[in-house]
Amino acid sequence: MPSARYLELAERIKELKRLLLPSRFDPTGTYKDPLRVTTRALSFRVLSHAEVETYFEDRAIEIATTALKSWKEHRFVSVVTFHLLGFGGVETSRPPPTLEAPDRQKAKDWSTKVSIDDRLTRCVPGFYHRVHKENHGVKEQNIIDMLIPLGYDISLCDPLFMQKMSSFGEARGATAHTSGKAHIKKAVDPKDEYYVLREILDGILPIDSELDRLLQASLSANT
Repeated sequence: MPSARYLELAERIKELKRLLLPSRFDPTGTYKDPLRVTTRALSFRVLSHAEVETYFEDRAIEIATTALKSWKEHRFVSVVTFHLLGFGGVETSRPPPTLEAPDRQKAKDWSTKVSIDDRLTRCVPGFYHRVHKENHGVKEQNIIDMLIPLGYDISLCDPLFMQKMSSFGEARGATAHTSGKAHIKKAVDPKDEYYVLREILDGILPIDSELDRLLQASLSANT
């Protein structure tokens, strides 16, 4: 069963299709007003990319938040918790020689050296920052940065799907950072734009199922 967030994504893509693409696709890609059709097809590309990106970001944040809450409230360590620590970029040094800080200057950060709680609470906000502020797309690297720290087995991702996502991200980047005149000179087929999104939605579905499994795994039995 697809998650509510996946169903929302699929519905938004459907709505963008209704608003921006022709109700019937011409098999030859020929339309009466090619300028208008191309412009709207490019808008569909950019807005659909934003929806897919938001889907991955929202799911990643949801799972990380659930894992942190389970740890704080029930001391439950899930596979998600373990991976957030392992891939959080926070130093996992050995304990210091004393429980108390040797001087006042070190006292402020001493808890980070003697408490695992503090390390996790730094890992998760750091993950939030990377997802919300540093992530700028849905290319293979972007997806890896969001999924691996959650414990997602990346071998479950189809390499062809990853290539498709990278191509999708590059196409979006070209649209957003290139003069519209360059695109308009070469008409964009709205049918191709839509079918790319259909293939992407099909490819996301098994990922969505695995993300649901990780979400459930991050929940404490006492939740």
